Amino acid sequence: MKFNIGWGITNCCNMNCKFCYSKETRQLTKEITINDWIKFIDENYEKIDSINYGTGENVIDDDFFEFIEYVRHNYPKITQSLTTNGYLYEKVSLNKRFYNIYKECIDEVDVSLDFSAPEKHNYFRGQNKAYNWAINTLGMLKKDNKKATIVFVGIEDTMSKENIDGLFKIAKAYNALLRLNIYRPVSQDMTINERFILSYKTLIETLEYINNKYEVISINDILLGNMYAKDSNIEENTGINSIRILADGSICPSTYLISENYRNKFNIKQKNVLSTIKFDDFIEAPIPKECEKCEIKNSCRGGVFDRRLLWYNTLLKRDPYCPYENNDILNKEQIKILKKDRISVHDGYLPTIFFKS
Repeated sequence: MKFNIGWGITNCCNMNCKFCYSKETRQLTKEITINDWIKFIDENYEKIDSINYGTGENVIDDDFFEFIEYVRHNYPKITQSLTTNGYLYEKVSLNKRFYNIYKECIDEVDVSLDFSAPEKHNYFRGQNKAYNWAINTLGMLKKDNKKATIVFVGIEDTMSKENIDGLFKIAKAYNALLRLNIYRPVSQDMTINERFILSYKTLIETLEYINNKYEVISINDILLGNMYAKDSNIEENTGINSIRILADGSICPSTYLISENYRNKFNIKQKNVLSTIKFDDFIEAPIPKECEKCEIKNSCRGGVFDRRLLWYNTLLKRDPYCPYENNDILNKEQIKILKKDRISVHDGYLPTIFFKS
């Protein structure tokens, strides 16, 4: 088995997003060095399929470019991708060497863009250059013929039809896919969680709007995929072959499960750690008893792991977006998924959804 890894090598970020899932953890942890990163890769490269560098803004750290160059030259079979708030363009446009490293070593790029309206996105991100950074990076990716995706967080405001149409318009202009990550309540401040949690009603209405007007390429959400696409064969990979590395080297089962409970067992400083790592709670997760009479229980298996843990602190409860949990019916208008092959490092790594216009 090979791992698909999400990795935030730095705690640094040049934005101030109120919804940020990693801010509190990044403030509590200390960074390790490029020597630690290289040692981990040298020991574990045979166990790694792909790495997506996300969490924090990795390109702020000059060592990021040195590292991805090392990985590409020594282990070229490892796919490398980057999630950026758009600062990538600013960084590489001022440094030709960094630009050449990005072109050679990064196979695809996710650009975070939550609102199609500049002023809304800038406010949401707490950075008055956020929108221009994102657009400039998308322009550079198009010019360089790089695989590009616009990723947005799903909250009530971003899922409005006006904003969805605007994001699809931008994605089409820059030959990019569009990817949805539903907000997770990771903050210790419950007022923040309550402000940003997406309602079941809005989620379902928006998915059906997109399905009728645009195209669904891939659904990696084990609940939503099995609700909308029969025989989709979607699996939950959280903590199984999908893991997250934090800036202090901690290895967690998910992008969102990064609290102290999840980061105190495995670390990349441990020798050959990918040969020994095992998150038993996820590998052996039972189907919740309340799912016993559900017709898709053997495929859905209770839904997305991280949502169940973040909402209820247990895997014995079903997904908060389960239709039965929301007094709705299971049978939905079927979505035709167009994907034939894996289209991204995020395809099968995160509970996420890809679209195209």
